[in-house]
Amino acid sequence: MPIDTPLHPWVILFDIDGTLLTVDRTFNRPLLRSILDELKIEYPEMEQDPFSGRTDHDIISSFLVRHDNQEELYAEFKTRYLEKLEQEIEAHHLLRHEHIDEAIEFFSGPNFITGLLTGNYPSAAHVKLKAANIHYEFSFGAFGEHHTDRNMLPQLALKHIKEQLSQNPDPQRFIIIGDTPRDILCAQSAQMKCVAVTTGKFSREELARYEPDLILDSLANPSHWFQQLVGE
Repeated sequence: MPIDTPLHPWVILFDIDGTLLTVDRTFNRPLLRSILDELKIEYPEMEQDPFSGRTDHDIISSFLVRHDNQEELYAEFKTRYLEKLEQEIEAHHLLRHEHIDEAIEFFSGPNFITGLLTGNYPSAAHVKLKAANIHYEFSFGAFGEHHTDRNMLPQLALKHIKEQLSQNPDPQRFIIIGDTPRDILCAQSAQMKCVAVTTGKFSREELARYEPDLILDSLANPSHWFQQLVGE
């Protein structure tokens, strides 16, 4: 008779940009433009490009479409971006969203494993969180380091939890919390649950078209909306 695998803790995966914090466009875009100019990369469309929900790998790679030495340029651009971001970003360059401490504290309990699922490079995520005075030690992160496709990031989270718990994880016990349609599609691609928040650029109506499991205007009252989401 087969032995039932015990349920593992709920795995909560927070997006960063637009969910925990928002970096001011008047800081981020000029920083990127300065690197394009330094490296003589021709990409006049940068100021109009949508970045929401994309990985850093994808965004920087897209700047290089008109150039042959893309691998070399990518490595140099990434290095300069991370250096400039750490040197120049300050608290007034970003908005720290309300109620995030309440949500993070709730999900730091023993019934949860709390991590990040973000398009940021790991060091960029660290720098932004530090500038926003968010010092919580997330258990792990699935970052936009190696993939241009955000939908690959849940696989990194699944792999990590499998190694940590020595059991096959249940995607339905993973919750991605994000602010864009890409976050919703990312969760759905891995059969994970998704909580969409309207703290980014997308309205409740725009997010609803992608059918997340839950839409919130803020992360306040996490015990209430978590119970509403999972029925526990």
